[in-house]
Amino acid sequence: LVISTPVTVVSGLAAGARRGILIKGGTYLEDARLLKAVALDKTGTITEGKPKLVQWHVWGAGDEAAAQQMAASLAGRSDHPVSKAIIQGLEVPGPEAENFKALPGRGVEGVVNGVRLVLGNHRLIHERGLCTPELEAELAIHEKQGRTVTLLADDSCVLALFAVADTIRETSKQAIVDLKALGVTSVMLTGDNTATAKAIAAQAGIDDARGDLLPEAKLDAIKEMQKRYGATGMTGDGINDA
Repeated sequence: LVISTPVTVVSGLAAGARRGILIKGGTYLEDARLLKAVALDKTGTITEGKPKLVQWHVWGAGDEAAAQQMAASLAGRSDHPVSKAIIQGLEVPGPEAENFKALPGRGVEGVVNGVRLVLGNHRLIHERGLCTPELEAELAIHEKQGRTVTLLADDSCVLALFAVADTIRETSKQAIVDLKALGVTSVMLTGDNTATAKAIAAQAGIDDARGDLLPEAKLDAIKEMQKRYGATGMTGDGINDA
């Protein structure tokens, strides 16, 4: 018994490593059996993490070419998967953005050709008081289809709308089924809007989907899950998830 237990643990660590799974040590390997719930990020975890720009258009009477260049300037400075999808979809160069800054859980901002702009999500535009009933109706159409919508805006109005779509990983549905069979509850936690989160979660077979979460809100959700279910894990591929 003295020999077999550590040998089994080492064997388990090695088996995981061969499959690309790095485990910090035997304690963590053994504790995994205690998990009662797992929180899952959406982009790059449940989905492929390779979103594509499926639709975009100017909002109002804006200039299409100018909107493309301004969006490309901001998206080109960001390493977020959605920004990468926008820059790849537009395929146009943009002027250098100055005073560039990331807005955690919201988007990015910068100055392009002397104009202060933001490129961000529904939450950001709502917080800046730039949402209108017409815009809300347009966003709802895309969000119900599971699309992530990013908006380009200046200080006074929305200039353009970009709809990005990601696909479910082939293995996600079965992974959720396997977790349920083990008695582990799956919960999606994402910064994407709630409507998009619920649409993707439904495809994956997840009943509890929570959207519009900033990084600190994800942490609060984990604490709530620990109280409700017990031992809880978090699965994601971003800094916010860590």
